[in-house]
Amino acid sequence: MSNGDNPTLGGVILAQVRGVRSRIPLRPAEFVKDCVRDPGVRRPAGSVALDFTCPQHGGRLMRLWMSSRGGAVTFGGEGRKGAWDNDKSGRGAVVVTCLEHGCLRSARLTNDWLVASLKRVRADFESGRGLPIAWFPLSPVDVPSS
Repeated sequence: MSNGDNPTLGGVILAQVRGVRSRIPLRPAEFVKDCVRDPGVRRPAGSVALDFTCPQHGGRLMRLWMSSRGGAVTFGGEGRKGAWDNDKSGRGAVVVTCLEHGCLRSARLTNDWLVASLKRVRADFESGRGLPIAWFPLSPVDVPSS
């Protein structure tokens, strides 16, 4: 999806953050797979980010960032190996899960949530009302009875 006829997933997200609806369905799992690297990747200065942590065990599990410099927008991220995977529902969402044994905390990232969160963090930061990073603690997951 990187040729001139088809915008990249990052381009689709950026268009939606700017309020432009795209006819191309965004699948966060594909976007995250393309931009998340192993820990140690630095977030560029001036970028906005979404951080995902387990409030019970601490430590960042994944960070997604968006940077705008000179009209060019780039996306990136970092994530601990095994902390995220495709949602098994088949809708293209991403599930971030705590890696601690027995912990049942997770977050499900959908297209709408991802776009709305990046948009809100960017708008708050640019207006001076917020930090460039938003922290999202994972939520407990209900355990099905057996």
